[in-house]
Amino acid sequence: TGYPDCDFARPYSTNVPCPKCAKGELVERTTKRGKIFYSCNQYPSCDFALWQRPILESCPQCGSPYLIEKKTRSGPEIICPNQKCGFKKESEENIENSQT
Repeated sequence: TGYPDCDFARPYSTNVPCPKCAKGELVERTTKRGKIFYSCNQYPSCDFALWQRPILESCPQCGSPYLIEKKTRSGPEIICPNQKCGFKKESEENIENSQT
């Protein structure tokens, strides 16, 4: 409400708990050049960060506490952050577009 004197804006919360420190949660931030990334709101005590958007849903195969949304040429996919797991599913956005 105090703009232009104050231009502070709180980062958007993803409601995904931080897997590294378990105290904070992952929030959306931007780099100096404007690229979006997701990091723990307890920074600098926790330095966990992701480039893909985290989703509050556990992996059915390996039990990872969150999944990530990866943008591909065919549209966004939801994948497990654990590379050894290999779990993949289509985004709800892709499913809705293919049904119409």
